[in-house]
Amino acid sequence: CGRAWEQLGLIYEKEQAYKDAAIHYEMAWDFCSQAVPSVGYRLAFNYLKAKRYVAAITVCQKVLQLRPDYPKIREDILNKARASLRTS
Repeated sequence: CGRAWEQLGLIYEKEQAYKDAAIHYEMAWDFCSQAVPSVGYRLAFNYLKAKRYVAAITVCQKVLQLRPDYPKIREDILNKARASLRTS
């Protein structure tokens, strides 16, 4: 069932409906007990696009706790969210 939420999130993301995508990725993230880094990455990405910077940072930190070497999350999302938070 978590995979279904992830797929719905992907559909909304492709439509650039980032707030709706984030809702579905949240469900997938919770369903997998916040233990699947790829779902966390997509959730943080959509939070960033929806201008929910604090939430994006929180999810990035959780993913980095699980996998400190997770590719690109630090550059693609975490640093951008922090910079956006400072300027907003």
